[in-house]
Amino acid sequence: MQGSTMLKLPSVLDVRSRSEPAESRASKSLIAQLIESSLLLHEDWNNLEPGRRARFEQCQDADCLLDLLADEQLLTEYQVDRIRAGTTAGLILGNYRVLERLGAGGMGVVFKAEHLLLRQLVAIKVLPQSADPDPQLLLRFVAEMRAVAQLRHPNIVGAVDAGIVPARDCATAPLRYYVMEYIAGEDLEAYVKRHGPMPCASACSLAHQLAGALEEAQKLNLVHRDIKPSNVLLTVDEQPKLLDFGLARHDSSRLTSPGVVLGSVEFMAPEQARDASAVDVRADIYGLGAVLYWCLTGKVPFQTSGNLVEDLAARITTSPPRPRSLRSDIPADLDAVVMCMLALRPEDRYPSPQAVMRALLPFLAEQPQRSEVRGQRPVVRGQKSTLTSDHCPLTSVPAGPKVHRLLLVDDEDSIRTYCRCALESEGHYCEEASTGSHALEKVLAGTFDLVVMDVHMPEMSGTDACKHLRKHYSPNLKIIMCSGKTSSDEMTNLLLAGADDCLTKPFSVIQLRARVKASLRMKDAQDRSDMLNRQLLQLNDELERNLTARDSDLIEARNALVLALATLVGNRDAETGGHLRRMQRYCRCLAEEAAKAPQFSGQIDRPFIDMLECCAPLHDIGKVGLPDHILLKPGKLTPDERVLMQAHTVVGADILKRVAEQHGFAAAFLHTAIDITRHHHERFDGSGYPDRLAGTAIPLSARIVSLGDVYDALRSRRVYKPALSHAASMQLMIDSPGQFDPSLVEVFHRCAPLFEKIYREMAG
Repeated sequence: MQGSTMLKLPSVLDVRSRSEPAESRASKSLIAQLIESSLLLHEDWNNLEPGRRARFEQCQDADCLLDLLADEQLLTEYQVDRIRAGTTAGLILGNYRVLERLGAGGMGVVFKAEHLLLRQLVAIKVLPQSADPDPQLLLRFVAEMRAVAQLRHPNIVGAVDAGIVPARDCATAPLRYYVMEYIAGEDLEAYVKRHGPMPCASACSLAHQLAGALEEAQKLNLVHRDIKPSNVLLTVDEQPKLLDFGLARHDSSRLTSPGVVLGSVEFMAPEQARDASAVDVRADIYGLGAVLYWCLTGKVPFQTSGNLVEDLAARITTSPPRPRSLRSDIPADLDAVVMCMLALRPEDRYPSPQAVMRALLPFLAEQPQRSEVRGQRPVVRGQKSTLTSDHCPLTSVPAGPKVHRLLLVDDEDSIRTYCRCALESEGHYCEEASTGSHALEKVLAGTFDLVVMDVHMPEMSGTDACKHLRKHYSPNLKIIMCSGKTSSDEMTNLLLAGADDCLTKPFSVIQLRARVKASLRMKDAQDRSDMLNRQLLQLNDELERNLTARDSDLIEARNALVLALATLVGNRDAETGGHLRRMQRYCRCLAEEAAKAPQFSGQIDRPFIDMLECCAPLHDIGKVGLPDHILLKPGKLTPDERVLMQAHTVVGADILKRVAEQHGFAAAFLHTAIDITRHHHERFDGSGYPDRLAGTAIPLSARIVSLGDVYDALRSRRVYKPALSHAASMQLMIDSPGQFDPSLVEVFHRCAPLFEKIYREMAG
């Protein structure tokens, strides 16, 4: 049914009703068919204003209606053309509706599509239907699906789903398709044609990432056999994604007969021109060298004449011109690397993608930011890499903006050099260590902002080194753990050992820079918060010495600084100052009303209320320690992300506890703030966090703040939810047994009108 839907365009001549205009009946009939077939989504139609829906329904013919639907972007031009042509079969594929045709090749047609429920954009590759299908083509299509499904790499277009649409009749075969992630960008061939040759560092970074993708394919004994610019997609941030494994060969599979030619001649390895059934990963290394050649020069390495036989014969014996002969600013060493990748004999090329990655390391940084690599020659035929950190020297420390100090810890020289080149080109200062114990010595002897550390190392593991650093070094030091051998669950446990983030090897330059940037941004925020804390304590100390004369001034200054500190933290997750000031008013209102109840007799007095009002804005101070990708995530958090989010209560309390241990004069104020920060997410029934306290074991100040915080959260709009009315918020809170102190809920109910008034007066 879905996938074989056929629509009949109604004509006004087919409608004989006298009670309704024929045009309206015809339009409504077509709209109903479109909605029933899921080409027009029911939710999109219902979201239209009634007046606009009436405009569609009053169209005089189907063409007019389809034009209007396209203008409103309820249908795409491609869908409209297919509907008009009466070829709607295949516009619905399982749970997906096809939006546009992206391209076609020998192995199928690729469409842009959308999941009907998730509304997620995908790319779908469809094997064309035929009355007499080619069994070999079907086998290749299925093999490609399964190959892509096994591959998990940031530089390979990933598989999402697959399916079969049954045939409408005996004359046609079932429609087979598989679903891939949709990349909103353009292919590398079109990119270079539009922008011209790429800077050397950008081209080498791209080739380095694609070599990592080939290394992942090699682990599964896959040879792509069609590496070319049009099979590389660039994302909007210019990250390359390899696609089209339709010609991939598995060592255990022999779909290609000996002597058969497969691939694109301009980028094909010579041995592949002889016999595509016998090639190994070195043929893909040749193709990658040809792609790098294209990026650097804007020209294909092998020009074709149009005569396939002559081109294949020349392909076997002809080397391309050196890229340096076409572009003089290409370094001689890089020219040698490219020509090594393009060697006519496989044994003269790099033996593996990893060897290619090592050879490209010195060229990943922009030329002005790295010294010339003197005497460096490409590593060939399995020779051990001789790269050292000397090939990527430290950049000079610029004046002005802060230069972050990074420590790179890995027992592999090539990994440290790769990270160093990628990060020093961003202006960071990098040092290296080859073991966990060496890393501890360096950190204890100097000052670092961030450590990038491998998990598996000799002498001392990265996990043990991480725990030691967390115990004996600054809590604001950021630690990113890396591993290619650790499972996802084990990587998550590294966060419990003290890591701030994790990276799975192999990682791209873009991934490394993004994670480092996010961690350093968090550290800078924590450092600013600590500085503000110190300034607050210094000011408090000064004011305490003059307390007798300026008691009221001290309290006002303290309150203002607390609010300023909380506002600084709140700005990270788009909290407004209005939220913090409302929290103070809610807490004072609730506490003053609770003081009248016998249940709280002797627990609430004027100093308690004043302290509560001052400390309430600090309840979420721990969010300063959360990564941006969790704190600012618009959608639902994963279980692992939720654990990290909940940790903000402990982080905030620990920050304040360290301050309290050093400055006893502010003990009452800080201990109230600690109670609120740590326990405002506890539940009265004991199911909250972080300590699962129950009943009156939860500090009274935290119980009061919890009520105010939940009420304001329900009333406020967030990216993941709409704002609720006062009545709806009240109902939800009152109908939440076990979450709040029942005695406080009674008090809350009595002063509810004041809560609504506070929210309205201080909205924004």
